[in-house]
Amino acid sequence: MKKTPHPIMVSIHSLEAKIDQLTREFRIRQIQDPGYILLDNADFIQMFKISAKTAQNWREEGLIEYAQVKGKIYYRLEDIKNFINRHRKSRK
Repeated sequence: MKKTPHPIMVSIHSLEAKIDQLTREFRIRQIQDPGYILLDNADFIQMFKISAKTAQNWREEGLIEYAQVKGKIYYRLEDIKNFINRHRKSRK
C-alpha cells in the first residue's frame, strides 16, 4: 500500500522549490557584467512582444547580435542593450 505524503511535507517541499528558484534568480541579478547574462530566443521574443519571424528577420538583417548552439538561439543582455541604444529616438 502506497503512503500519501503528509500535507506538511508537501508544503515543505513546495517551499524548498520556491527557495531554490529565488536563490537562482538572486544569483542572476548579482551578476554585475550584463555580458554574462544570456536570454534565449523565447525570452527575447517575449521581451519585445514580437513574433519568431520578426526575431529571425532582425538576426538575418544583422540588427541584433546572437549566438547559435545547434538549433538554440541566445542573446547576450549587453547586445540587447546595444540594440535598444542604436534604435533610440531622441526628443526634439
